[in-house]
Amino acid sequence: MGFITAVALLAIVSGLTCALPGTFLVLRHQSMLVEAMSHTVLPGIVIGVLISGSTYSPIMIVTATSMGIIVVLGAHWIQKTGLVVGDANQGLIFPVLFAIGVLILSTTLSQVHISEETVLAGDINLMALEPERIILNGIDIGPRMMWIMLSVFLSGAALMAIAYPVLKISTFDPVLAESMGLPVKIVDFVLMIWTSLTVVVAFNTVGAILVVALMIVPPATALLVAKTLPHMLAISLGLASITALIGFYIALQFDLGTASTMATFNGIVFLAFFIFLKRRRQNVIDEGHHEPKGMAVHAH
Repeated sequence: MGFITAVALLAIVSGLTCALPGTFLVLRHQSMLVEAMSHTVLPGIVIGVLISGSTYSPIMIVTATSMGIIVVLGAHWIQKTGLVVGDANQGLIFPVLFAIGVLILSTTLSQVHISEETVLAGDINLMALEPERIILNGIDIGPRMMWIMLSVFLSGAALMAIAYPVLKISTFDPVLAESMGLPVKIVDFVLMIWTSLTVVVAFNTVGAILVVALMIVPPATALLVAKTLPHMLAISLGLASITALIGFYIALQFDLGTASTMATFNGIVFLAFFIFLKRRRQNVIDEGHHEPKGMAVHAH
């Protein structure tokens, strides 16, 4: 497998893996939770590296994912006290944990090959180099990180398929879901674990910051045009694949950062959809037609 092909495949898989849980987070108005998690997993990553000596170790994945869960549970506990309003509960936790991670990274791990720039934006190209490939019976089957992310995507898709009825109802009407006796809290907790794990595995490819763009922007764009949840999922994954491939091609042609270009192109696509639909809505209003309000997507 050639280097360009490997980077392109890794970019597409990264986009798909991030966009799948992001679709539910956007619908649940929990987009900024990804921001909190993306910062919080950093200390978990560096602690895992200190213990295992590797950014690929299962120990690192466990410690980093656990940190993501801590910010969710901690924010929920602070919110329940009633002493903090709005989303300040998240803002109180993740900056402190992120700062601790940066301090450890710049001191104890200063001699280790993990730079602050990689933490922020990742390095898809580095993950596609030959030392990072899997060779099976003499055949190069692609970057190791691609298969790790693909396994997270497939396991997440399997979990979504199993819990889809609960996810669907609790996303649009959590009160109804609880009144029906559905295991809403368990499914919500699994969704948070899935999201945190996705942020962790995306660390090496798109970094702890740009993962927010790949997880939120394609679903947000899909929300502008989708009418049903399955429709939104399909559009979100389609956009994630297309923008990843085009973003990679632009980065290749102009010698730009792959993950940064993917995130930028995602933003451009969202802006194009937003402006087009805003103008179309204004034209409808000018013509005297009634424009429906509220969320366009429904559960069916």
